[in-house]
Amino acid sequence: MTESIDPTTRLAGLRREIDGIDEEIHRLLVARSAIIDELIKVKGTAVTGAAFRPAREADMMHRLVERHRGILPIVTVEHIWREIVSTFTFLQAHYEVYMDGGRDPVAMRDLARFYFGFTVPAHLESGPEEVIAAVARSVSDLGIVQTAQPSWVGAWWRLLGGDGPRIIARLPFIDLPARVADLPALVVSNPISEPAGPEVAVTAFVGVGDRDPTEALEVDGFEMLARYDDGPRAEFL
Repeated sequence: MTESIDPTTRLAGLRREIDGIDEEIHRLLVARSAIIDELIKVKGTAVTGAAFRPAREADMMHRLVERHRGILPIVTVEHIWREIVSTFTFLQAHYEVYMDGGRDPVAMRDLARFYFGFTVPAHLESGPEEVIAAVARSVSDLGIVQTAQPSWVGAWWRLLGGDGPRIIARLPFIDLPARVADLPALVVSNPISEPAGPEVAVTAFVGVGDRDPTEALEVDGFEMLARYDDGPRAEFL
């Protein structure tokens, strides 16, 4: 004879399991903070360049996606992870985020808070040029620029490169249909102190004439992120 389990008893047991998991999550966060505190003491906070480590964080995100299972949406896990990592990075070395609010400031703020959390200070700027200028004046701050821009903005990416700010990441990281925080954008920073080979290379070029290179680029496996048309001359990113 199989003994039935009272639903009330079973629910109480499941809730105790959840409480235990919640406590373990908190203990692990406390343990992580202790390691970060020791890391700060070992390496100090005098490292120049952006605090963001795109190659390391991309690798961590790839592994997170690969091991994810269950009913919890992966985008929720992504946000929790980004909140943790961004906050601990901020504790290691202060940085701020400058947001391009020229076209859709609400969506931009959502994107910034999704990826950099609520601890990191965030500032809304009027457009890409202002974002890049703010990053250029800093040591470790980051900027987020929308890829889609009004025609009057021009080829804003001309301001990148050399010893100044450059593109270090693309958002959103996980590309899913109808996801939250889905504004296509690029993260810019000053040269980072621990550079690594990029997963994706970004190239700017100029086209002259009547032929539109968009289809040819797609055939060759390229994706056009931004475009500026100036008469017969067009600039692409």
